[in-house]
Amino acid sequence: MMIFTCEEHVDIAIDQYVDETEQAPDLLPVDNSEKQCYFCSKQAVYVVGG
Repeated sequence: MMIFTCEEHVDIAIDQYVDETEQAPDLLPVDNSEKQCYFCSKQAVYVVGG
């Protein structure tokens, strides 16, 4: 599971990942500027997942 997220929604993405997988996620910067935030239409800055 990987969730692309903007700065504003990173906390929500981490919480959702932990709720669904019961594991701590990796938090990595996004190197592809074409990805959009899962929660809004802003450009993704981080990918939460493992």
